[in-house]
Amino acid sequence: MNPLQTTPRPIPPRRLVVTGRWPRRRILVGLAASPVVGVGLALAGGGLPGPAGWTALVAVAALLGGATLASYVPVPGSGRRLDIGCTPCAVVAALTLVGAAGILGGSPHAASAAALAVGLVAFGLLQRMTDPESCPVPPR
Repeated sequence: MNPLQTTPRPIPPRRLVVTGRWPRRRILVGLAASPVVGVGLALAGGGLPGPAGWTALVAVAALLGGATLASYVPVPGSGRRLDIGCTPCAVVAALTLVGAAGILGGSPHAASAAALAVGLVAFGLLQRMTDPESCPVPPR
């Protein structure tokens, strides 16, 4: 082996920012936002009532979307400043809800579209909950 050649360092895995429980205010905002997000997604996807599988998937997307929105709520002791992190990551996570509504609107009452919307919103929540090196959010 060439002595000038170095082996690449392994990329560290993403770590979860939330260590432990969410503050009560985030949980309450998430629970309050989920029905609003659910109605918005359902209206974008053809309205209610829909097929049972589609409705269940939209409900899961709404819960994940409510949790994504709740992740912006400030933690106790940080004042009223929103917990945004870095701007590109914050925009991507929030826009997944808009993208999910667009996907649902493109194929009304389609379970496959609802499953894709769940995946997209889950990606947004994962983006908020992980700490990539490009957009570090200080641990709480």
